[in-house]
Amino acid sequence: MKVWRAMVDVKRWVAVAAMMMLGATLPAQAAEPLADKAGGSDHPLISRYQGSILFNYGSNHFEQVRVPLGPKQSETVEGRTFNYFYLAPKDSSPLEVLRNYKQALEQSRFKILLACEDAPQCRKANYHEHARFWTDKTSTFVGGYSPSSRIDDNGNYPPRVLVARLARPEGDVTVVLTVIAPSSSEERRGTGGPYFLQVIESQAMAGGQVQVKADALAKGLAAEGRIALYGILFDSARAELKEGSKPQLDEMAALLAKQPALKVFIVGHTDNQGGLEGNLALSQRRAEAVTAALVKDYKIDAKRLSARGLANLAPVASNAAEAGRALNRRVELVEQ
Repeated sequence: MKVWRAMVDVKRWVAVAAMMMLGATLPAQAAEPLADKAGGSDHPLISRYQGSILFNYGSNHFEQVRVPLGPKQSETVEGRTFNYFYLAPKDSSPLEVLRNYKQALEQSRFKILLACEDAPQCRKANYHEHARFWTDKTSTFVGGYSPSSRIDDNGNYPPRVLVARLARPEGDVTVVLTVIAPSSSEERRGTGGPYFLQVIESQAMAGGQVQVKADALAKGLAAEGRIALYGILFDSARAELKEGSKPQLDEMAALLAKQPALKVFIVGHTDNQGGLEGNLALSQRRAEAVTAALVKDYKIDAKRLSARGLANLAPVASNAAEAGRALNRRVELVEQ
């Protein structure tokens, strides 16, 4: 096992070692200092620990991330991910790096969800698994997988882990930080230990890409008396229909044309962001906007339609995370 761990450590730093060996063949020249990877920069909300090197970076447009919250406890977060692999400055300890991040995040109104400072206990709780999984993925960093920007489960370098979240109306921001001690290769290179910082900006997937067809609308109403529609699109806190709503409105109008005796409620729903009274008014205006479009653009008899707004009074998922809030922001067709 000790041999395997040593091999893993060498694998992680094979690129740096190669650079050092090349420098050894040219005794007249000093090894070039490490520098930020070209094109990289810190996240606009969370900067690096002062003096750190951005060794690797990358982002994913939409990912599902399993975030550790405690021993045998985690939460799935969805959204755009930003991945940063830093090398701390020489003489900075992993605990110092973690506590500085914790202090800065708290000052920026982030809520600390997990702060594990006891490295052996952090490893025992498998908190290192998050960084190991993501630094092993080919899609995490620009240019794909690199053994020199990998945090493994080597017991010689147990992790310290911090998880924090900032609640925002436009989507939560979750931060997962994993810090480990420097290996002998990093010490020879004159840096501190590596740390992997992942920032997840929660957001719903782009909605309105799939419309519920008229036949499916009819079946949904027949089976349950209601059907939720996510192809009716609005900007945040606005009640004007977006252009992308037309395909779903077409299908709603087709259903009403096929069943001339059908009368329906058009019901607007919101998430729980903002006050109840404001959400009630917003959901009512959205329902009225859908009703008005069906009457004006599709010549549906207004007597067959009734607009209602329920705000966040009838959720279909938890509003604790953005993924659930996205499901709650909907328009429903309900049979009268």
